[in-house]
Amino acid sequence: MNSITTNSFADRGGPTPTVELTEFGDFTGAQCRRSRPLLASILKAFDGRVRYSYRHFPNDQSEASKMAALAAEAARRQGQFWLMYQALFTQPTINRSSLSTLAISLGLHYHQFLNDLDDEELYHRIDADRREGQQLGVMTTPTFFVNGQRFYGKLTQARLAPIVHAQVSQYAQPVLSKVDVANGMIYWGRGE
Repeated sequence: MNSITTNSFADRGGPTPTVELTEFGDFTGAQCRRSRPLLASILKAFDGRVRYSYRHFPNDQSEASKMAALAAEAARRQGQFWLMYQALFTQPTINRSSLSTLAISLGLHYHQFLNDLDDEELYHRIDADRREGQQLGVMTTPTFFVNGQRFYGKLTQARLAPIVHAQVSQYAQPVLSKVDVANGMIYWGRGE
C-alpha cells in the first residue's frame, strides 16, 4: 500500500500526536458535511493525540467543489485555512460571488483572496491531493485513513472511535514505568 504524504499544510493536532487521521474530502459533498460532528467528537475525545489532516478530493464534475477547494487554499495563504474550512462546510451556495462575500465576512484581504483564486499554483496543490488520493484508492468522499490504513464502511462514532483508540493505545506509555526500591528512584513512562 502506498503511504500518505505527510507534507500537507492542512494539519491540526497536538505537538506529538500518536495517530494520524487523514481525510480526503469535498467541501460540497453531502456525506462530508454530515461527517463534521463525528469528526469533531473524535478529535475532542482524543485531544492532542490525533493529528488531523485534510486533503482535497473535489468532484471533477462540480465547479462549486473545485471553487471551494480553491477558496480554502486562498485562505491558507492568509493563515486562515481552518476558518475557511469551517465556513465552507456550512455554505448553501458556492460560487465566486458567495466566496467573495465569505472572504470579507471572515476578515480576509479581499483583493489578495480574489487574486489567489486564479493562481495556478493552487490548482496544482489541489490536483496533487487528488492524485495522491487516487493512488491510495480513494473513490468517494469522505475517505479517512488512520495511521495510513484506509477506513472502510459507514462512518460512525461506534466504528471509528475504537480504531483510533486502538492506535492511540499502541503508543501510550504508562505514567509509572518502574520503581527502584533499592535506590529510592521512580522512573516515569512519559519522560518526566
